[in-house]
Amino acid sequence: MKYSNKRFNIALKEILEENKVKLRGLASKTNLNFTYFSKLKNRKKQPPIQTIEDIANGLNIPPEYFLEYRIYKITSLLLENPRFIEPILSYIETLKEKKKLRVAESEESFNKK
Repeated sequence: MKYSNKRFNIALKEILEENKVKLRGLASKTNLNFTYFSKLKNRKKQPPIQTIEDIANGLNIPPEYFLEYRIYKITSLLLENPRFIEPILSYIETLKEKKKLRVAESEESFNKK
């Protein structure tokens, strides 16, 4: 399965449409309130990590499908292993120089002028 590089609310909308999942059915699988899903689909702020995991389980997809979960896992890994930070930053710089670094979709440019 390909992972999404879109914000949680957009990725959730897309995966629900792709798999023709009804919010009420997902609500019953996740023990989350039906109205909560409507709010999640329309807000820009991500839900708690546990909620992302619950939703992924309800959809039978890995939680890593969602960009925010992958960022959380990477951050946790780096906090537990700070010795990896410098080599990773160096690798990212190399990718940027070679113009091979792909950035997740964003509504705003990272290079504000």
